[in-house]
Amino acid sequence: MKNMTLTAADKAYHQIKEKIVTVQMMPGTVIRETELMDDLNLGRTPVREALKRLQTEQLVEVVPRRGLFVADITITDLQQIYEVRVEIESLCARLAAERFTSENLIEMQKLVAEYRVADRSDKDWVLHHDRQLHELLARSAGNKFLYHDFEQYYNLSARIWHLALNRVRVEDINVEAHIGILAAIETGDCLQADSRMREHIKHFHHTIKQYL
Repeated sequence: MKNMTLTAADKAYHQIKEKIVTVQMMPGTVIRETELMDDLNLGRTPVREALKRLQTEQLVEVVPRRGLFVADITITDLQQIYEVRVEIESLCARLAAERFTSENLIEMQKLVAEYRVADRSDKDWVLHHDRQLHELLARSAGNKFLYHDFEQYYNLSARIWHLALNRVRVEDINVEAHIGILAAIETGDCLQADSRMREHIKHFHHTIKQYL
């Protein structure tokens, strides 16, 4: 998003998506356009465009004769998101190990260094850090179509984390795995980067099942 001018629809999309992913708008909540317009200080058209986009990303759903809702979350969703995400993000890690730039590597090293000295009891910070590193790995893969898919499924996954955040223990959030992933990327070991990412996402899947 650097150096890009956002349209009103883009702004609406990012702000509504953040509310949904962080469960400020809970699964199953009725979506009222007028309330969003007032809350975001935006017009009806950009809000509608944003909601249509979020519908394609399965964060919003239309129920015939009932209206627009924040998409619900089920155990089946968790399994299916995991099955897709583990393939997408392991490919991101593998390609990142092949294609990373010196700038990418410096950013990754900075994020991992911050994590080493951070207050890990701050679960919101840890999740934010996790998002930053996964996004950076996906960008480093150098494939815009893959990044699009990564973003959609990471958001679906992150929403599940936020839904269970009050019950999740700090030690359940395995950001430590990022250190191993970075080590594989630094040496250009594609297979190891792939393997470590698979382990990381598998850990998430098994951990979060305890809380849903």
